[in-house]
Amino acid sequence: MPARDDTLAAIANRNRALAAVCDTFVPGGSALPSASALGIPARIIGEILALDRPALIKELDQVLDLIENPIANLALAARPTRFSALSQAAREAYLRRWAESPIALKRQAFQVLKRLTLLYTYGAEDSPYAALTGYVPAALDAPAEPPRLALRHPVPGETIEADACVIGSGAGGATAAALLASAHKRVVVLERAQVRTERTFDGRELNGFASLFLDRGIASTEDKAIAVLAGSAVGGGTVVNWSTSLRLPAAVREEWALAGIDDDLDPDYAAVESRLDVDTGESPRNGPNAALERGLRELNLEFRTIPRNVRGCGDCGRCGFGCRRGAKQSTLRTYLVDACRDGAQILDGCEARRIEVRDGRVHAVIVRTEGGEFTVRAPLVALAAGAIASPAILLRSGIALDRAGQTLYLHPTTAVSGIYADPTPAWQGVPQSVVCEAFADLVPGYGFRLECPPVLPGLLAASIPWWDSDQHRELAAQAAHSASFIVLVRDRNPGSVTVDRDGRPLITYHVGEQEQRHLVVGMIAAARVHLAAGARRVGSLHTPPVELDQAGDREAFEDEVERRGVVANRVGLFSAHQMSTCRIGRDRLTSVADPDGQVWEAKGLYVTDASAFPVSSGVNPMLTIMALARRIARRMAR
Repeated sequence: MPARDDTLAAIANRNRALAAVCDTFVPGGSALPSASALGIPARIIGEILALDRPALIKELDQVLDLIENPIANLALAARPTRFSALSQAAREAYLRRWAESPIALKRQAFQVLKRLTLLYTYGAEDSPYAALTGYVPAALDAPAEPPRLALRHPVPGETIEADACVIGSGAGGATAAALLASAHKRVVVLERAQVRTERTFDGRELNGFASLFLDRGIASTEDKAIAVLAGSAVGGGTVVNWSTSLRLPAAVREEWALAGIDDDLDPDYAAVESRLDVDTGESPRNGPNAALERGLRELNLEFRTIPRNVRGCGDCGRCGFGCRRGAKQSTLRTYLVDACRDGAQILDGCEARRIEVRDGRVHAVIVRTEGGEFTVRAPLVALAAGAIASPAILLRSGIALDRAGQTLYLHPTTAVSGIYADPTPAWQGVPQSVVCEAFADLVPGYGFRLECPPVLPGLLAASIPWWDSDQHRELAAQAAHSASFIVLVRDRNPGSVTVDRDGRPLITYHVGEQEQRHLVVGMIAAARVHLAAGARRVGSLHTPPVELDQAGDREAFEDEVERRGVVANRVGLFSAHQMSTCRIGRDRLTSVADPDGQVWEAKGLYVTDASAFPVSSGVNPMLTIMALARRIARRMAR
């Protein structure tokens, strides 16, 4: 962990400033403790230090130094005093000025501090603020028997010989590993994360984020405008996916065909669906999904039931943090088990750092583990570390330097919440069972879909607008009666993944004009569906909030959503789908891999995860990743 190289006095000033900031967001009262009384400032520092990214600590230090500097505050707040010396009302006014500042860095600082404070204040199950939302954790099921996996713990300095090395164990990596192992290849699977199984899935929100997600669940774009949710586990995103299993829309298949994926993926889809038990038989409606369906029916808008990869699913509501009962048919319980049955070995806690290429052919993978590095030597490599990590590996390896990471699509997503008379707790029941596709083709092939997310107290509190502490607490207290509809936009304008001086991936993404327009139209549509479903009040994720009740002026609300639009760190945005950063194509000048998925510069190196997508999928990508990986792995096996 990086040391905070500074004087004790400076550290004390920053700690005082951070405590004041946290207590401004959550001051306590009415028998509730303040954020600092709950230890939230220390938790924030600890979580950022755990990421081992010194630049993030430096950014936080700079913000805290600034707001605690009396001279700076003479210019910022017209008062030569420390932030911590201001009254609660003055501190709230100070933060509101930052929240709506025309200066992007001020808005960024506000949103980061707000999200972290509220996530950790509300996210702990024993927090009184979790209880404030009405959240009652479901009783834990007895854990299912763990899957039979063949785990190997390498020794630094050793060389492992294999027929095929698979980098990543998620949707693409596990599917490829199973097929290659079934073809009698000696397969080694590398996974950066430590193995966790049903016995360690406790359903706790903060534990789940820390142990099963990229950057402990607080990853984001470089400007902090989009929160990035990506699985990081043995089993990858399939362990935390909400079980949504959709095939690629016809219009998107046509675009993929132009890029060279012109063969029929249906047999691969069918094989994956059979192995994962995908069907609509276990897609009952919880409160939010029932509200979405009710509103869509009332407005006569197209929707359908979402197929899910589950067998024996219950209503624990914790799908996003691993399935303790083993009902979710993730790769942890399916393709990784198949691969190990056929001789594959999984090396967890092992990060692929570089791929070596000799004479135009893949030669080996250099891997970092505890205590040093080791080598996996193999003539076939499946790159499936995810759309953030896969291009970073290529860039660290000097492969496709002008193309890897240059076409990041991430389905920018926002949400509109509705408050209902009856309870609609989003932490109970099946998380996603209804999808509206009525707006999927606002322009040919591009638009948005409406779905529901599962929301536990920490993420909910971090996402809803904060304009003052009383307003936020009152809104959070209605969580058990709220439902969120997400607006998932198919993007045409890409961002990028690059690496810093230490080879860590950096995510840059700015929402394009078409995507901004579709997000705005989507927010208006989602609000209309809420109201048609009987919501008493609706609100966007803008700061300050844009709200409307049943008796309010709907036209004025929609005009205000239009006026606010989509500006970085002025409206909450998320991404759970990252794609296309090592994309397949016919033209080696604009793609990383050829139509077979093989990297142009390196024979034997194939891309088998979402980064291989030629363009964004428009729907939840898990099933398509697996079908595409199966297609590519069949070519590798030949």
